[in-house]
Amino acid sequence: MSLPRNQPRCGVCTSKLVKNGKTSAGRTRWRCKHCGASTTKSRTDITRKAEFDAFQHWLAGTQAQGGYTIPRRTFRHRIRWCWNVAPALTPTGEVHDQIMLDGTYFNGWCVLIAFTGRHVINWQYTDAEKRASWTALLEHIPAPIDPRSSMATDHYRRS
Repeated sequence: MSLPRNQPRCGVCTSKLVKNGKTSAGRTRWRCKHCGASTTKSRTDITRKAEFDAFQHWLAGTQAQGGYTIPRRTFRHRIRWCWNVAPALTPTGEVHDQIMLDGTYFNGWCVLIAFTGRHVINWQYTDAEKRASWTALLEHIPAPIDPRSSMATDHYRRS
C-alpha cells in the first residue's frame, strides 16, 4: 500500500514525517518523530507552472523583465527552461469546412500554419514555402467531406 501524496518520508531515517508548523514564507515544515530531522518539501510542479505562467505573461504582455518583484537576471534565470518547451499539436481527426493556410518567416526559417479562423490545427517548420512542405503539413489534416469546402492561402505562383 502506498502512502498518500502529502505524507513525505524522512531523508535521514525514512520514517514518516509529521506536520510541524509553517516557515516564515508560508511553506509547511515537516518533522521526523524518530530522528528529529526537520525539512520543507518543494512542489516542483507548482513552481514550474508559476514560472511558465510568468514567462507567458511576460512574452505576450508589454511589461519589461524588470517590472516584476524579482531582479531581471533572476527572472531570466528562472524562465530559461521555458524557451525549450516545444508545443505539440495532436491531430483530433476533426473535419473542417474551411482552412486558412499561411507561411511566416522567422530568422531565415518558415513556419507553415493551418488555421480554422479560431484555432491552429497544424504547423510545421521548413526552409521555404514549397509543395512538399505544404503536402507534409496537410497530410495530417482529414479531407473535408463536402467537395465545396475550401482552403484559403495568400500564396501565388511566380512565372
